[in-house]
Amino acid sequence: MKIYALIHGVCGTAEGYSETECYFHDWRADALKDQAQWLSEYTKAPHEEVIINADRDEIIIVRNDDEGDHKMLKGVEINPMYDSTSGIYFREWFVWDQMDSEPHCDGYLPSDMGCIRTALEAIEFRAPLPGRGRARTFDLDVFKDFFNDLWYNSQSMLDCDDLCLHFFRIPK
Repeated sequence: MKIYALIHGVCGTAEGYSETECYFHDWRADALKDQAQWLSEYTKAPHEEVIINADRDEIIIVRNDDEGDHKMLKGVEINPMYDSTSGIYFREWFVWDQMDSEPHCDGYLPSDMGCIRTALEAIEFRAPLPGRGRARTFDLDVFKDFFNDLWYNSQSMLDCDDLCLHFFRIPK
C-alpha cells in the first residue's frame, strides 16, 4: 500500500536545516491538504516568491534569494514492503538527503541495519579520496548520536562534513 511523505524544511543546509520534518499520510489528498496548510503558514511571513512545480508535489518558498533562504514542501510517494497486517515486525525508514533536497535511496526503504549501511556508504562516497587533503575519517560521536537516535527514536539525522541525511521511520 502506498503512503505519502510530506517533507518540510529548508532547502540544503541553510539555517534551520536540522529542523526538517516528515509527516506520513495514507492518502495523497491528505498530504496535499497538509501541504496547503503549511504553505499558508509559511507565506504569512515575508517572502519573495513561491515556486510550484506542475505536479504540485514540490513547493519552494523563496524568503531571501540573496541569502539562499528557501523553505520547501515536498511530497514523496513511497511503497513500504511490509504493512501492519502482515504479522511481520519489520521497521522501514525513509531517507531524506538534505544537501540535494531529495530522497536518498530512490524508492528503497532500508531496515534498521540497512540505515547503518546506507549511512556508512554515504560517508564513504562523500569523503575525500586518500591523497587529496585528508583520510576518510569522521567523528565517531556524530555516528554514535545518529545510531542512538535511530535506535531509540522515530527519526535520526546524520550530519558530517558534506553529508546530511535524515532518517524517518515509516509508521506501521
